[in-house]
Amino acid sequence: MDLSTSAAPLPNPQSAVTRRLAVAVGALFVAGVIAATGALLGIATQLDNDDVNDNRFYSARALENRITASKNYITSYAYWTSAYEHLSDVVDTNWAYTEQNMGKTLFTSDGYDGVFVLDRDKTKYAVIRGQLLETDIAGYLQASAPALVAQVQNQTDLTKPVNAYSLFEGWPALVTAAAIIPNDERPMDEPGKISVLVFVDKLTPTKLRKIGSGYGLNNLTLAPDGTIEPGQPRVPLDSTGYSLIADLDRPGQHLLWSLMPTLGTTLVVLMLLTAYFFRHAMRSSRYVDNSFSAMQASNQALETANRALEASEERFRAVAEAASDWIWEVDRDLDLTYLSARFGEVTGYPQAQWLGQDIGQLLSCDTTPLSLWLRTLSEESSAGDLRCTYRDQSGQPRHCRLSARPIFDGQEVAGYRGTASDITDEVAAHAQIQHLSMHDALTGLPNRNKLARYLDDALLLKEHAPPLSVLMIDLDNFKPINDSLGHPAGDAVLQEVAARLRECTRDQDIVARLGGDEFVVVLHGMDTHHEIDKFCTRLIGSLHQPVTFEHQPLHIGASVGIALSRRHGFVPAELIRCADIALYQAKSEGKNTWCYFEAHMSDQIQTRRQMEDDLRRALKNDEFVLHYQPRYKVDGKQIVSVEALVRWLHPTQGMIGPDVFIPLAEQTDLIVPLGRWVLREACETALAWPEDILLSVNLSPAQFALSDVVEDVREVLVQTRFPASRLELEITENVMLNDTDGALTTMNALKQLGVRLNMDDFGTGYSSLGYLRAYPFDGIKIDKRFIASISSGANDRAVVQAIIGLGKAMGLTVTAEGVETEEQLEILGKDQCNEVQGYFMSRPVDKTAFAQLLKVSKTVQPNHSRQRKGRVA
Repeated sequence: MDLSTSAAPLPNPQSAVTRRLAVAVGALFVAGVIAATGALLGIATQLDNDDVNDNRFYSARALENRITASKNYITSYAYWTSAYEHLSDVVDTNWAYTEQNMGKTLFTSDGYDGVFVLDRDKTKYAVIRGQLLETDIAGYLQASAPALVAQVQNQTDLTKPVNAYSLFEGWPALVTAAAIIPNDERPMDEPGKISVLVFVDKLTPTKLRKIGSGYGLNNLTLAPDGTIEPGQPRVPLDSTGYSLIADLDRPGQHLLWSLMPTLGTTLVVLMLLTAYFFRHAMRSSRYVDNSFSAMQASNQALETANRALEASEERFRAVAEAASDWIWEVDRDLDLTYLSARFGEVTGYPQAQWLGQDIGQLLSCDTTPLSLWLRTLSEESSAGDLRCTYRDQSGQPRHCRLSARPIFDGQEVAGYRGTASDITDEVAAHAQIQHLSMHDALTGLPNRNKLARYLDDALLLKEHAPPLSVLMIDLDNFKPINDSLGHPAGDAVLQEVAARLRECTRDQDIVARLGGDEFVVVLHGMDTHHEIDKFCTRLIGSLHQPVTFEHQPLHIGASVGIALSRRHGFVPAELIRCADIALYQAKSEGKNTWCYFEAHMSDQIQTRRQMEDDLRRALKNDEFVLHYQPRYKVDGKQIVSVEALVRWLHPTQGMIGPDVFIPLAEQTDLIVPLGRWVLREACETALAWPEDILLSVNLSPAQFALSDVVEDVREVLVQTRFPASRLELEITENVMLNDTDGALTTMNALKQLGVRLNMDDFGTGYSSLGYLRAYPFDGIKIDKRFIASISSGANDRAVVQAIIGLGKAMGLTVTAEGVETEEQLEILGKDQCNEVQGYFMSRPVDKTAFAQLLKVSKTVQPNHSRQRKGRVA
């Protein structure tokens, strides 16, 4: 029997092991895919659920704030003795409509579509969209007017308004009603005979989008209940049949759509690679016996690779020793295994002192543990940056930007390596700029920005928040001191006043300077007249003490206006407005006193309306003129640009500066025609100037909100034929704060016209640095408050130097505003600022005087110092 032909072939044990390994790895691969898919779906679902909850919460919050503001506003009109006298019995139409106490401005300025005065029997007064009509409210409002009147009259406290939702002309509206009662001690009629004031706020799409933008809601709108899809978050408006909705961001779905194609493609590729790998492994196992020659070739390749590795390490060592940042490396236990020579030069430590030590003992981060951050990088298999702090060998704190990347040994993390960039000077400069953006440069007190943030946070809980008392303070006799003794004396007085105000207040209170000689004190948890009277007595007594300046006593006083959050509302702007009105009352009563806001003080609004009427007449009668202030190269000789500044030549009051009428124009729709006139007049005038002179025109933030700025500029350029390349538009940071995305779109469109964009008052906003990166600016103007103190403090000069360096690094033209002394000009020249502007070179002058100034500067170059002093004089 032939055994060689009957014996079966022996199985290949290496192939069997390979097949079992392939099955195990395949099973693990499938399990991993299922687990990852489930986790991804869970995250997406949770993100969408959070989006629905946030949408519903912020929609309700936006509507609630609208209701609160309407209640506070109607109270200031209904709880008013003048209104009670003219509206209770027979409505005095002349007082209400003709004199604009309750007329069309409630529609044009405040947005109320309907204003009514009712009793239980009839409608006594009606203004629909600013027009006085003899009509009944029932013809416009779905809700029952008698029921609304009865609801108001039956209240225990008649000073509280009520609100409801109803259809107004077939569209949902917020209806607010309040009893018209006096705010003095006179007796009132019986509750059933008291007239009721009704404000109707029609919730139009435009209003809703504006309300929603303040809460980050997209397309906040109203929809009939029957048309809303299931799952869509909504805020129902009672029995109107409508609900408030906003578009969902659906971050979970976006996540899935963005990741699934990539993940699916990756999985397919991995499966194909895995299949190919194991097929190749099975084939290779058949040739194990013939692998010796291949091993020799592999050894030769390994030797070649080692030589290449040695050369690479040599190159790395050379780069590491020459780099400006120091390079580090740690093992898996986070102990330092390598530090470049630059480490010793930056920190002062010898390298050997830290090798083998935990990196956490050298560096620390106040936002996250360094070890946890590094472990996260290993999980994500990616690089990252982290800001850390440490102390150098002399004990001084320093900052660095740490970059890290995991080092892999096969599939395991063997350690981490990266670089550390010293950013101590950058952090210090940024902190100084941030501080100055929220504080007054002269007194060091919080400015208007920080005050607004404080009030927003303190009043967030509304009725549940601790009571606040807002005191608006204006110094008496300050202007004569400032005018007669100069700015140094005025600055000394303001600094001493700031110190005394801080001494009078507690740690939980806040003292802020709004500008000029206006201060605000917010008392936290104090709202009784007895407590506030004692504080005001002490405060005015302190300010009444003389201020010594150059051995000369200067006497000032103070007037104080007071508004209380528990009585006058929880809207910061409204509290400031009430305190401001009370301040004017206090000044009219003889100064050196204080006054609490009362509703009847709103008669001050009549004065504002008079100025508004004068302003409208001024536009029709062409009462405005332009003055021009040149901008020079930093040598102070050559004019490179001219800024157009508007003035009002009032027929009775004479020349009025823009700080008086521009804020009023911005609060109304008058800023749009005024801005168009300024732009057109300036372009027509500049046509006569040399072609190398730029024209600079300021754009108000209100122009961006109320008109199509791009179309306005394009139309003026076409009509005047003024070259767009010679036009420079100056824009303040408030434009970006009001509408970040819309402002970016508008500025890009302006750049497409060919004009230049300049950021005005740079450094006063808390996020100007971010705006420089995101917006297409050509230049920046350093605010004059920095320049005023550039020669008196090293810190202020360091901030200016940092801004100049930042602007030049980004390719921007840097202009210094408010240059008033030769010393300031020389410092700016040494710091390599591009351009300067200020009274030291020239004040704003009319176009005739500027034409002469331009002619002289082009043809004559006299002694540098004498020429500038002559222009100032």
